[in-house]
Amino acid sequence: MNKPEIEYPCQWSYKIIGSDSLAITNKISEILDNRDYNLNLSNHSRTGKFVSFNCSLEVASESERNEIFQQLQQIPTVKMVI
Repeated sequence: MNKPEIEYPCQWSYKIIGSDSLAITNKISEILDNRDYNLNLSNHSRTGKFVSFNCSLEVASESERNEIFQQLQQIPTVKMVI
C-alpha cells in the first residue's frame, strides 16, 4: 500500500482523548506556544471520565507533524492521539 502524498504546508487535525480537560488544554498551549491553532471540545464520555478535543493547525513538514503528535502523546492525562 502506498503512503498518501501530502503537500506541505497544510492544515492538520489531531483528535486528543484524555481524562483532565484543564491539564490537556494547558499543556497543548505550552506545546503549540507561538502557533495559531484551533482547539475545540469535541465530546465527553457519558460518565464524564474522558473528554476529546479536535486541534487543528498548519504544519510545515511531515517531521513537524510527527513531532507535535509525539509531544501530544506525552501529556500525562492524554490516553490517545489520533
